[in-house]
Amino acid sequence: MLRPHNSKLCLVRQASFKLSWWCKGENGDQHKHDIVSFEKGNITTAERSSKQISLKWESDPQTVLILTKPNSVSVRILCAQMVRWLKEKKKLNIYVEPRVRAELLTESSDFNYVQTWKDDQEILLLHTKVDLVITLGGDGTVLWAASMFKGPVPPIVPFSLDSEHFKECLDSVLRGPVSITLRHRLLCRVIRDAAKNEYETEEPILVLNEVTIDRGISSYLTNLECYCDNSFVTCVQGDGLILSTTSGSTAYSLAAGGSMVHPQVHSDNHHNYR
Repeated sequence: MLRPHNSKLCLVRQASFKLSWWCKGENGDQHKHDIVSFEKGNITTAERSSKQISLKWESDPQTVLILTKPNSVSVRILCAQMVRWLKEKKKLNIYVEPRVRAELLTESSDFNYVQTWKDDQEILLLHTKVDLVITLGGDGTVLWAASMFKGPVPPIVPFSLDSEHFKECLDSVLRGPVSITLRHRLLCRVIRDAAKNEYETEEPILVLNEVTIDRGISSYLTNLECYCDNSFVTCVQGDGLILSTTSGSTAYSLAAGGSMVHPQVHSDNHHNYR
């Protein structure tokens, strides 16, 4: 910088600013999230961690739903222990599948307090009754839990088959606060060629992992035109197409050569497989 002789150097203070992301809530409310700030010549971003979201109960949980892997003796034993502990120590209302309730009553009539449902209509109302979902099994049990809820899904706490210290874990979750990871699902609609318009669809399907469109029993490769918001993206030729969430990026999509994506990345993957 050039300045006249014997003149004083004037230091110009840089203006500070912030970049914010605004999103509209369900009720039309605006929510602001600061993502970048600039102050005194330094550009900084908000510190992020792998566990950003904390769940804090505003009122004590009252009802839990336990879903189990079928045809497993070890899971059946663990389920009985967990049900008894949740009822006697935590005084919670407990829902299980009709199959599980029958198994518990076969073991002991003391499990008569366990509740279940009679038809699919009652399943649609589960999200209004259940505060917490507990799964006993593997990934398939978690997928089954997510598929049961056509709308909002309560927090899910998965346990593997060898979970011996479930009491300490559940005690921490029920007491709160606890770190959680949000997972998003795909809302899928099938529009048949005979449909009069795009709104004439079959019942929508919510999936946690992926949707696969394949050629079935046809001996020819599929030719699929892919659009996003009515804008052409690409044309796919192959055995089929996998549309996966970030949760599903480590499952079938990965086995077919797709990329792994962290659950906190808001994106969907499409992968052509042959």
